[in-house]
Amino acid sequence: MLYSIRLALKSLWFEKWIHMLTVVTIGVGLFVLGLVFFALYNIEGVASRLPERFSVTVFLSDRTGEREIDQLKARLSRDPIVESVKFISKDEALVELRSSLKDAAYILEGLDENPLFPSLEIRLKENGFDRKRVEALIDELRRLRSVDDVVYGEDLLGTIYTIRSGVKTLSAGVILLFSMAIVFVCYSTVKILFYRRKEEIEIFKLLGATRAFIRMPFLIEGGTLGFMGGLLGGAGTYGLYRFINGLVVTDFPMLGEMQLPLGLVAALPLGGAVLGIIGSTIALGRLKF
Repeated sequence: MLYSIRLALKSLWFEKWIHMLTVVTIGVGLFVLGLVFFALYNIEGVASRLPERFSVTVFLSDRTGEREIDQLKARLSRDPIVESVKFISKDEALVELRSSLKDAAYILEGLDENPLFPSLEIRLKENGFDRKRVEALIDELRRLRSVDDVVYGEDLLGTIYTIRSGVKTLSAGVILLFSMAIVFVCYSTVKILFYRRKEEIEIFKLLGATRAFIRMPFLIEGGTLGFMGGLLGGAGTYGLYRFINGLVVTDFPMLGEMQLPLGLVAALPLGGAVLGIIGSTIALGRLKF
């Protein structure tokens, strides 16, 4: 094993230009993969935080009594997807409306009576959020006699989940494509190195070396190239993240909420090593020796 490692390191040094080109190519591929996982992670984060800003407003009929309101609040509070329920009376709704209109509040001065409805504001739990369960709850509320209408961000919610689903599908294709490209780069590099060292391999065969002994240095090289490419890709991903947080955030504050898990940066070198070994194994499997 130690001899195989020495052979691999020797090859990495003497064929450094081929290896450098391979590392850069793998690094670019893993950098793209890092960006894809970075985007997926933050899109999932936005989707998981959606319930914090997403509320369901239930407008009640004027004829709804306090007992019915209390019963409805108790029913909603027991629902596993509901975080809190707040009752807003007609008078409180009018005060909020005047506050939101600010300088235009004078348009309400001519009203003889309060035209607003009492309502319930439902906040949803973050960890239990499920679009189908939310829609089922809303359908149930709309069938109640005491409920006049239910308002929620149906279009916004649908758009966000459609975008998330589309990004996941596109990302899966990009991940598969670039993983195959990295494997192919390692495959091609190992084949080139094998033919450049064919005389050395023939000598090993004459001395009785096994196929495993001959293959091992190439597998180590492939894994090392993938690992080094992963380090390059991880550094690029982390550098871009720091650039976004350090410079772009001043002009686009909403980007400040983006997060890069350090586990992702650490996973790129390991993933690169695995892809490098896979490419080397395929290349050696197709060679006759």
